[in-house]
Amino acid sequence: MVKFMELSSIGVSKESQLRAAKILEVISDDCQNSAPDKEENFFEYGQRLMSDRWEKLREVVKRNGVFSLPKYPQDYCNFIGKYTDPSPAFAWLKSKDGLNCDNLLRELKIVTRGGTNFGVDSNYTRISMLSPDEEFNLLLERLSAIKGTIINGNN
Repeated sequence: MVKFMELSSIGVSKESQLRAAKILEVISDDCQNSAPDKEENFFEYGQRLMSDRWEKLREVVKRNGVFSLPKYPQDYCNFIGKYTDPSPAFAWLKSKDGLNCDNLLRELKIVTRGGTNFGVDSNYTRISMLSPDEEFNLLLERLSAIKGTIINGNN
């Protein structure tokens, strides 16, 4: 690990390393100091945010009928000590009826990484779930606008 840290920090300024170390220290302290009146720590906040985003995306995809999302099995989370639904940083969206998913979404001004960039078919695309709230809500709004109308021949 020491060798990895040595090699991976080459070219990173000392100031940046100190800032990153301080941020990690604050996050660690926050997790260790759980006061009764405290709402949630950094990781609980992140888990809740990503879980909420996945729930909203699944709802939009279910309603529009043009796309599908993979269903991941629940798994045990050692940090919170219970089984949870995974909520990864990226969503693999699949278009139905063999449409080119990346091109379809680009027409609607949704920027994604097409499946062909990752060695899979063009009816898959990867969407980032890490964007700011405003961008994520805009994504949901634009996906909601599709509602099966594209299937009728625009692509």
